[in-house]
Amino acid sequence: MTEPTALWSRAKRLSLANRSDERKKTARAFLGEHPVFRGTHGRVYQGVIDAYHGETELAMDTAAAAALDAAWRELMTGAQPEEYWNGWLYDKRQPTLLRKLAAERLFQRLHRPVATVPGVRVAPEEVLVCPYSSTILLEEAVATVARPGGVLVAPEGYYKSAEEHIVKFGLSLVTSPATPDRSFKIDPRALARTLEQHAHQGDLCGVMLTLPGNPVVGDYTVAELTEIARVLVDADVPIICDMSFDLLVDNHLPLAALTVDTAAGPVRLYDRMVCITGNSKAFNAFGPCKVGAICSGDARWLTAVRDRLRVSFQRETTHLVRATIEHTTEDYLAANRRYLNDQVEAAYRMLTDINTRCGAELLRPLGSRQGMFMTVEFDAELMATAGVREPYELEDLLLTVAGIDSVALDRTGSRRLGVRLNVAAPRRHQDAEPTDLLGELFDRLEHLLHRLRAGLSYPDALGELRIPAIPVAS
Repeated sequence: MTEPTALWSRAKRLSLANRSDERKKTARAFLGEHPVFRGTHGRVYQGVIDAYHGETELAMDTAAAAALDAAWRELMTGAQPEEYWNGWLYDKRQPTLLRKLAAERLFQRLHRPVATVPGVRVAPEEVLVCPYSSTILLEEAVATVARPGGVLVAPEGYYKSAEEHIVKFGLSLVTSPATPDRSFKIDPRALARTLEQHAHQGDLCGVMLTLPGNPVVGDYTVAELTEIARVLVDADVPIICDMSFDLLVDNHLPLAALTVDTAAGPVRLYDRMVCITGNSKAFNAFGPCKVGAICSGDARWLTAVRDRLRVSFQRETTHLVRATIEHTTEDYLAANRRYLNDQVEAAYRMLTDINTRCGAELLRPLGSRQGMFMTVEFDAELMATAGVREPYELEDLLLTVAGIDSVALDRTGSRRLGVRLNVAAPRRHQDAEPTDLLGELFDRLEHLLHRLRAGLSYPDALGELRIPAIPVAS
């Protein structure tokens, strides 16, 4: 009998992430420095394609890059503007300048996201910022609600490393199933049942959401989001939302922008949750130019996070982050979304063509055609015949036999036999010049499917390559 997702133990769930990382190192060591992989029609390819990573690989806005160059020169020559020494704008704990920019730019979609939703205008005092990483803010938000033996409920399909940042505080992550269809959306009824169960058990600490989605972007209507919002309001628990990919998709409606009518009066989701993002994805910031930000209408929760936050800003960091955000234009963000949409559409065409040539729907994409990832579920019958029983085994099969590095869905709280692929910017570190890696990725994938249909099994493939099997977890 299949083990329900919601009942996975903390030890097993953590071992999946650790096992995945360690297995990739082992497999690459056996493959060697210059592995060779095959495609259809006798094509031969060199090296592993990295479709695992989560970067867009897009260049910064030219205006932002120019501003960043100028900011570097000011820092290097000591020619900073007078306001650089303003202890309020460039405060070392919470620079007001960056809080204002985060409210206006990073959380812009909370204000009037669609015509029928008034939304929330985020104020700078409702924002906290952290140098370099939004992950630190996620951890601090989790720490404020954690208690020994407690659980966070997360809908199926969360960020691949989320659990690592949660269990360190003594919490377990419990998954509520997504809708069983290919839309892979949050199922409000399943979410309500899971929340009720853990509220009854007395171990419910809060909810963790990943919206608009990573690995899968859900295409929600206002009515669907409102139903989810009502479940969360009824549960009356703290809500943590990772919205890092917000500005990479079109027309996203942040859950925090909604207000739910109740018998006691209207309730703003914004007052029940913290939203976390940064400038590394949509703005393509890097290194010292990166910043994380968190916002909420719950002043006490923000104060609790701020009291824990001990990472200070150097004035230099504030100056570089400012240049990056201030000079990144809306036209740039929109152009990037168009590019990503084109990449995803190209991937969908390639996947559809493979299914057509195979005469069967062997690959099934999940979710909407938005963002930078394609999450693909593989045909269950073919996988069973090939001896692939778990998502991590599928991840390993793709890496060892096809040379495609991916993210197994069990790392995201899902038992579906699928993987997340970065189709916006697959990369191969040996490449000296750009090549059509997206086309190569799907050609390798098609060749693998042909071999599996011809009788190749996962254990036999590992035997051919003389790579040891993944040890059975105790």
